[in-house]
Amino acid sequence: MNVFEWIAEEKIRSAIESGQWDNLPGKGKPLQWQENPYEPPEWRMAFSLLRQNGFSLPWLEERKEIEAEIQQFRSKLVRLKRPDAQPAELDWAKNQIERLNGRIFRYNLGAPLERFHLQPLKLERELERARSVQGQNP
Repeated sequence: MNVFEWIAEEKIRSAIESGQWDNLPGKGKPLQWQENPYEPPEWRMAFSLLRQNGFSLPWLEERKEIEAEIQQFRSKLVRLKRPDAQPAELDWAKNQIERLNGRIFRYNLGAPLERFHLQPLKLERELERARSVQGQNP
């Protein structure tokens, strides 16, 4: 730690100990960010209008919808009769996974960075997840 870091740490520590930060406005409440520092300046007004009217970027809205559908699919899969799945139930699950994976693929094409991509679903992994949830809730 260099001398400047040490001085900063000491000032912060003494402020905490003396109670200077105990009654700050907004203490215990989430920060309200008015601007996104990563927004391009030329798009700032458009993004602000979207947020003020309860919307976000189209690819974020799509992600929320896909995640909600995946959750609904998983909930229904857990409620199916197990451990011996009927062929019709497996066909339903395969069709749902194919449909969701199509949406995930299209979403991933529109997401700006790879870190925002969703992983495709796999039948065996989803069946195993459903079995483990059912094993927890007999």
